Amino acid sequence: MKRGAECTKICSSGGIELATKKIKQLEKILIAVGIALLAVVIICIVVFSRADKVSAPEAIPVLTTTTTTTTTTTVTTTTTVTYDYTMHIDMEKVRQHHEKNPDVVGWVYVNDTPIDYPIVQKDDNAYYIDRDWEGNHSSAGSIFEDFRGKINETENTLLYGHNMGNGSMFHSVKSFKEEEWGRQHIYFEVATLEKRYLYRIVASSVLNGEDGAAFDYWNRITLNQEEFQKYIEEIRSTALVWYAPDDDPPTYGDKMIALQTCNSGADDGIRCILFGQCLGCLLYTSDAADDRI
Repeated sequence: MKRGAECTKICSSGGIELATKKIKQLEKILIAVGIALLAVVIICIVVFSRADKVSAPEAIPVLTTTTTTTTTTTVTTTTTVTYDYTMHIDMEKVRQHHEKNPDVVGWVYVNDTPIDYPIVQKDDNAYYIDRDWEGNHSSAGSIFEDFRGKINETENTLLYGHNMGNGSMFHSVKSFKEEEWGRQHIYFEVATLEKRYLYRIVASSVLNGEDGAAFDYWNRITLNQEEFQKYIEEIRSTALVWYAPDDDPPTYGDKMIALQTCNSGADDGIRCILFGQCLGCLLYTSDAADDRI
C-alpha cells in the first residue's frame, strides 16, 4: 500500500510540474507574439508618419535658370599703304567728255606713253572698233571697255584698242614686253566718272585671242574665288614677263583689268595683253589737292 500511494504521489507531482512548464512556455510564446505585434504596429506608425511627410508639396517649386550671354567683338584694322605715284587723270575732263557722249564711262592713262584716252562702252564689242569716242567713223577706233565688264565692280574687265602704226591708241601696250622698261613704268591709272584707280602691272603676255584658245582670258569677267585663282595661275604660266611681286600676287578680292591690242599688223588673232591689278582709288572731289596715292 505504501508503495502504491507513493507512486501515486510521485506521478501526481510529476504531472503538476509538467503542466507548470507548459504554462510558462505558452507565456513566453504569447509574450513573443505580443512583442512582434507591437513591433509591427510601431513600424506601421513610422511608415504612415513618413508617408505624410513625403506627400506632394502644396506648390510646385519654381526653378531659377541663369542665362549667361557672351558678346564677341571683332576688331578690324586697316593698313594704309602709300605708293610713290602721282595721279594724272583730270576728272573734270572725264566729266566733260561724258556730257558730250554718255557712252564715255572713264579714262585710261599710262605714264610716258600716248595712252591718255577716254573709255567708251556700248552693249557690244563692235561699235567702237571703227568709231572715235564721239561716235564718228575712224580707222583708229576708240579705247572701249568690254560690254560685260564694269571697272572695279566686276572681278575683271578688259579695255580694247588698236595697235596703230603711228604709236597712238594701244600701240604702247607692246612696250611692256621689254621687262626693263616695264618695271620703270609699273603703275598705270584708270578712272570712272567718280573715282581714279591705281593699277600695278601683273604681267605682259602674247596670246591667241580667238575662240578655241587654251586660255580664253577675255571670257574671265565675273569670277568666284576658285575661278579667280585659276585665272591668275594661267596668267602666270603663259606670261611673257611676270611683274607681280612673288610675296604680293593678286588675290581674290583684288580687281583686275586687261589692256589688249593686236600684237602685229597681221590679222592672225595673236594679241598683246597687259594684265593689271587694282591697288586703290581716290574719290573724286572738285577741290581735291593731293593726287598722290
